Formats: sequence, structure tokens, C-alpha cells
Amino acid sequence: MPTTVSLVRCLDYQEAAVHKKLKEVLDLIGGIQQFVAPGEKVLLKPNLCIGRPPEKCVNTHPLVIKSIVLLVKEAGATPLIGDSPQIGSAHSAADKSGIGDIAHDLGIDIVEFEPVTALNPDGKIFRTFTIGKIVKEVDKVINLPKLKTHALMLLTLAVKNMYGCIPGTRKAQWHVKTDKAGKGYFAQMMLDLNLLVKPALTLVDGVMAMEGMGPGFGDPRHLGLFIAGTDCVAVDRVIAEIVNVPPEHDPILRVAINKGYGVGQLEDIAVVGEKIQDVSVADFKLPQKEDMFDRIPTGLKRILKRHLTDQPVINQEKCEACEMCLKACPVDNVDMENGTLKIDEQGCIQCLCCVEICPHAAIDLVPGRLLRIYSTIRKLFGGG
Repeated sequence: MPTTVSLVRCLDYQEAAVHKKLKEVLDLIGGIQQFVAPGEKVLLKPNLCIGRPPEKCVNTHPLVIKSIVLLVKEAGATPLIGDSPQIGSAHSAADKSGIGDIAHDLGIDIVEFEPVTALNPDGKIFRTFTIGKIVKEVDKVINLPKLKTHALMLLTLAVKNMYGCIPGTRKAQWHVKTDKAGKGYFAQMMLDLNLLVKPALTLVDGVMAMEGMGPGFGDPRHLGLFIAGTDCVAVDRVIAEIVNVPPEHDPILRVAINKGYGVGQLEDIAVVGEKIQDVSVADFKLPQKEDMFDRIPTGLKRILKRHLTDQPVINQEKCEACEMCLKACPVDNVDMENGTLKIDEQGCIQCLCCVEICPHAAIDLVPGRLLRIYSTIRKLFGGG
């Protein structure tokens, strides 16, 4: 039997409309009562990577959180809100994003992710994770990602949102652990993490998405959609189709399909509600991306990496010397010299944690020398 993904239009963040449309998108796959039961404790896991106001489209919209809280409570369960920003607390990020006000008004706890080691017997490669203790203590997890682009992984959707279950700076450590093996290995880690967390339900906020250089400083893009399902890979596959991303171009979907995670083939997914072709967009702007690096043998990649990838460079005109990038770098590759922050090109592993965390959009991505040459050649011969 095909897995089901539901699509419902929601034109804007009007509270009554959001609640009505969220209920509709969930009813198409059985209703909230299919996923939570009376007396259960349910963790709501939004995208709360860094505190920014709702109009920036960085985090799951507060009204989406409010509606899910109300539906979970109507089902007789107790909702909690939790995430683990790379730097700072969930409370601080929630307050800045508007989610804190929702939690306060509805009497819902915001939980910080205290680290605990968890075995992952279903993992194909990664059998142990350090995750938030609350993730294993609750009865259910509801995954509430924002539909966004991602400079490193192209898109950040259902699968990627579970990465927030890894507490704080430990997320950056995974970039170090998987750096030499590449994005495919990093993607497999996140897919194994999903097997551990096993969210009971995913609801994606795609009313106002983010395109361009996400996940922190892309451009708001109106898509007017809610997307829901129980299989994170299937949800991501449907969204990739909507925004015109072939699955082989998305590192997570490529690994999921090749390694047998979830349902990644469109013909095996029953899409209910709106039809994909009626809500798809052809001009969704993706991060700057070249596929040259993926075609090169592993040994040669290590030698040429900085010449074939986008290098983060601090824009000194925008930089406020807040040192957030220095704190976020997992390899201690950012230095302060005479009041000026600099990134060492030689030591950079291109995890882009600094880009994601910078509150001033002061870190530019500059293509490496060989990547610039390759891009010029492709354009000359009509390759885009």
C-alpha cells in the first residue's frame, strides 16, 4: 500500500485560516487522533535553528505551532515544544521567533535538550547518537519543519529538521566526523537519526517558504502550502517535485533512494488533496550549486576541495564582530585579529555553520578558483 502525503493550500498566516487548513491537511491522512492518544506526552519539534522574527521565514511560523498545540490538546495529549539551536537556548530562540509568546499564552513548556546517549539498532551505519533526553522520554514526536533551502544540503525539510534533536554544538561535531566522506555520508547520518527518532507525524510549513541562500538568510517565497505525512522521505520527495528539484540532485533523497530509506519513489506515494502539478513552481531559487565536486574521486577531492567548493568569507563591511561564527566553528577555524574576524581558508571544512549562525548576514560564499572556471565554461557552452 502506498504511503500517503497530503497537500492543502493556505494562502496566508491568518489564524482562523491556518487552523482550518492544518486540520484539513491532517484529516486527509486520518486526523490528529491517528497520531496521538489521550494521556500521551507529545514533543513538537519545530525548525528553531536561530531566533529570528516570523517575517524572515527562518523558523516554523508561530501560528502553525499554536494550531498544532490546540489539536494535540483536543486529542487529550500533552504537548511540549522543543529544539536545540546550535548556539544559545531554545527559550531565547523561541522568544525571538514569536513561538515563546504562543507557549506562554497556552501554558506550554519549552524544553531544552539535555544530552543523552541513545542506541540506534535500526541504523544502517550510525548505531549510537547523542540526542535530547526529552526525545526518548515522550510518547510521540511531531516534526514541524519550515520549507527552506540549505546552502550545504540544497533543501532542509522533514529529514533535515530531525537534526535539531542533536543538542547544541554537537551538531557541528557531526560535520567534522563526516567531512572527509562527503555530503552523502552526512545525509546517511541524518537518515539513520530519523530511524532513531521516528516522528509519528510530519507537517511542513510551506505557506511562506525560503528560497535562495538558506537556511538563515535566504529570501521569503510564497508557496501557500501545508504538506503532511508520516514518512519523512516521502514528504521530502513530494516537496522536491513541487520546487522542481530532481531527487538525484538532493543529497538526502539521493542517499535515501539508493540505500532504501523510506519511500523515495514518486510512484509509490499517494498524494491527496491538491495535485502536485497544480501547486508546483518552476522558478524556485536554489542555493548556488555545482555538481562538479560530486563527480571527482574521493582522494582527489581532499586535495582540491577548497578550489571546487564555495568558501565562506567574512564580509568586513557587514561584520559586527559579534564572534558568533567563532563560537560556531567546529574546527576552531575562525580567528580574531586586531578586532577583525577572519576564516582560515586552508582549514575550512565547508560545513557552513558560520553562515547559518551569523545574525548579520556578514558571511559570503565565494566559489573556489576551479569552480569559477568550471562555471564559466558551462555557461559558454549553454550549461547554465
